[in-house]
Amino acid sequence: MEAKKFRTPMVIFGASPIGFVLIETMQQASDFLSVHQLRNDSRAWTDAMKHCSGRGNLDNASVAFLAALKGAGISYDPAIVLY
Repeated sequence: MEAKKFRTPMVIFGASPIGFVLIETMQQASDFLSVHQLRNDSRAWTDAMKHCSGRGNLDNASVAFLAALKGAGISYDPAIVLY
């Protein structure tokens, strides 16, 4: 998959042994969603997985990814603006 970079990198807190994960591309978002899917099986999570699979629009993927995180109660950098 081509590395489609988000406009703004996203820092997700508490998602790894070091305490945070940096997500810069759709591929990284897709990987994060896949790894954490079992604990977060919701419609928003599934929609984000579809959008971040590389076939979708970058902005739609970003919005869907953040919506999935919010719906799952996962903390991310509050400076991120939803486009």
